[in-house]
Amino acid sequence: MKAPITFDEPSHTYTHNETGEKYTSVTTLLGKYKKPFDSDATATRVAAREGVSKEVVLEMWDKEKNRACDRGTEIHKLLEDYISFGEEAPDWGWLFKSYDKCAGYNVDKYKKVLCEELVWSEEFKISGLADLFYIHSDNTFTIGDFKTNKRYRFSSAYKDWMLEPLDHLPVCEHSTYGLQLSIYAYLYEQMTGMKCRQLVIYYLNKDRFVAHHPNYMKAEVKELFKHFYYNR
Repeated sequence: MKAPITFDEPSHTYTHNETGEKYTSVTTLLGKYKKPFDSDATATRVAAREGVSKEVVLEMWDKEKNRACDRGTEIHKLLEDYISFGEEAPDWGWLFKSYDKCAGYNVDKYKKVLCEELVWSEEFKISGLADLFYIHSDNTFTIGDFKTNKRYRFSSAYKDWMLEPLDHLPVCEHSTYGLQLSIYAYLYEQMTGMKCRQLVIYYLNKDRFVAHHPNYMKAEVKELFKHFYYNR
């Protein structure tokens, strides 16, 4: 299926090829349903605790964010080339072996795998880029995603909850990533007529992948899309 959407990586934007309309990314969409992070107030508290200036804390956070982003981008690219073309970059054998082992345990037999696949909804003007679609022979698919961030939490350390209509979900990695994959899965179902079999998150815990399986939150995605559509 030829995508009517073009993804521009430097600006991380999705544009409809015919209308020129900018689509909302899945990451941006989910960000609208979380309370804004008060970096200034939090940095002030951390600075007082550590005995440094607020500016030092903010600079440290910014450097760590950029470092983590660069590492995540590199690992995603290495895995995309390995899965799509069988390319094995030198010194990264441990990464590919860990992926193969983890996928072997967590994904049923499939006939093909798609990497970096565009998904979209022209009705809701939403688009995203999914890491992996494993296509099974019974017209179902498994959707997968790689995560390389520092933590993977199943609850909020600060008792934060997402905003309505997702206010029954805690603000944490498991909920956020599960929703992200659920949106991709729902969009792909609408695009292809196939059914989602399961979600799998490959979390790189130091030097090995650990698989997590969030529930497919199809009902939440429908409510989210409806709320977003009527509140744009």
